[in-house]
Order: sequence, then structure tokens, then C-alpha cells
Amino acid sequence: MEYGITFYSASIVCSLSANSYPKTSLNEIISMKKAILFFIPVLIILVSSFLSCVKEPDIITKTVIEHDTIVIQLTDTVTVTDFISDTATTFILLRHAETTGGGINPSLSTAGQARAEELRRILANVPITAIFASNYNRTLQTAQPTATDKSLIVKTYDPIDQSPIVDDWLNNYKGKTVLVLGHSNTIPDLLNLFLGGTVYANLPDSEYNNLYIATVSEKGSAKILHLKYGNY
Repeated sequence: MEYGITFYSASIVCSLSANSYPKTSLNEIISMKKAILFFIPVLIILVSSFLSCVKEPDIITKTVIEHDTIVIQLTDTVTVTDFISDTATTFILLRHAETTGGGINPSLSTAGQARAEELRRILANVPITAIFASNYNRTLQTAQPTATDKSLIVKTYDPIDQSPIVDDWLNNYKGKTVLVLGHSNTIPDLLNLFLGGTVYANLPDSEYNNLYIATVSEKGSAKILHLKYGNY
């Protein structure tokens, strides 16, 4: 129930002489008093009803948590090691670096080679146990500098049917750290497998600097940290 009450205030200034001032009879004065006495209770009832319908505005505090994902800028090799867990399997996932764009299996461009070297640098202090990449030049070449630095061999996997390989990774690398190179449409699929739901969409074709750290207890139970690497 709501009441809308509008109060108008008017100020009327009159210049009246004594002769022009109207004379008021006693009966008129009594009638005016009765009218005033009648309207005062009515006004009180209306005001009371209005006040009873006015309540304090609801204060709503909404906390938005987006899939335990934090976006930060990566500036040092120490940053990555801070997020490695020894009680769950840790995956470092990213798309391949920039390519020459020629043919169906292009190699890395000069910019892509520089990014692959930057990846090696920021992972220098990270104890990586295994490195996986899809069987394409662009992913293998992005992974190779890090593999050489760690004295590891890059293993290939099928980026189309990833559920079986995720099971293998979780069984074989419990408490370890695994580096995985994929594509703009396969890395989000892996993240969704880890989380157990459709959370991540395909990456933009123009973006090559996304790096994800997934701490996975079991398939469907994971925390994802989103990082950016490189200066471009």
C-alpha cells in the first residue's frame, strides 16, 4: 500500500484597508472551527498510513566469483612457482605462439619464436615433470625451448578427444606439474574438463599471451588461475 501526499504551501500578501476587511459572523467562525476539527483527524490518519508503508530500502550485497579465476600480469619467474601445488596435479596450459600463417601446419613466426623463448624464461624455476603438445609445428615449437631447458621430451596428445588423456594425466602425475600446449579451441575445452562444466569459451584468434595454471584434485574439481605472459 502506498500513498502519495503532496503538500502545497502558498503565501498570499494582501493590502486591505480597515473598511474593506470583511466582517465574520459568530456562526461562520463556529462552522470554520468544526471544519478544522474534522479535517485534523483525517489528516493524521492519512499521514500515519503513509508512514507505516514507508520502509528502509533493501541493502543487497552481491559477491561475484568467476570460477576461481584471477587475472594478473606475470612479471617474474617467481610468480609461477607460488601457485604450484604438491597435493594435487598442477597443469600449466597455453595456446601456441604466433605463426607464419602459411598452410595447414604453419611454423612459428619471429614473434612466435620470441614468445616461446619468453615462456622458457618464465618457467625456468618451475619443476615441470612432463610436457605435452598437439602434433603440430606451432605447438611443438612453442614447447621446445622449455623442453630443452628441462631436458625433457615433448610428448604428443590428441587435442580432439581429450577426456581419456586427462584421466591418464591425473593418474600418472599426481602431485606433479605438467605443461600442456594446445590451441585456441582446445585449451578452453581442457579447462572445462578440469572444472566439470562449460565455463571457458574459445580464445580469440588474435590472443597468444594467455597462460592458465589449473590445480586439479580430480576431474570436475579444480581451481584455475589466469595469467598473461609476454609484453604484447
